[in-house]
Amino acid sequence: MPKSFEFINVGKFEDIKDKQYILPDSKKVLEGKVFLNELMDLTGSEISLNSFAPGQYFPFDHKHKKNEELFIILKGEGEFEIDGKKMDIKEGSIIKVNPNEVRNICNTSKDTNMLYIVIQTIENSMNSKKPTEDGISVVERTKW
Repeated sequence: MPKSFEFINVGKFEDIKDKQYILPDSKKVLEGKVFLNELMDLTGSEISLNSFAPGQYFPFDHKHKKNEELFIILKGEGEFEIDGKKMDIKEGSIIKVNPNEVRNICNTSKDTNMLYIVIQTIENSMNSKKPTEDGISVVERTKW
């Protein structure tokens, strides 16, 4: 029987700067990146936790075949480029990028790491009309 949930603790978000991910095809090293799919059995999304040092940027521009990406900036500031157009980003910025758009992200800070989450899902895979449509209320209540 499959597990009904998984729980992990990746440690302090700021320590993600010390993690590395090696791309399987090119063997390029991505500094400050953790893919949760490698730690948990995610089946509907690809999620990464990211920490960019001052001046750090993604080592290559890229796009996707079928996944849209949602970037959620938690700390720091920088620039985000989509198809050659740059925009300033900072804590609280959220950027949704369609699969075909070429993208990159850069930490422009001189002294602060930029922390952000990327969520990838297959474009047009949501079939709910409203945010709460998939939820089911249950009678039991958690007692805190």
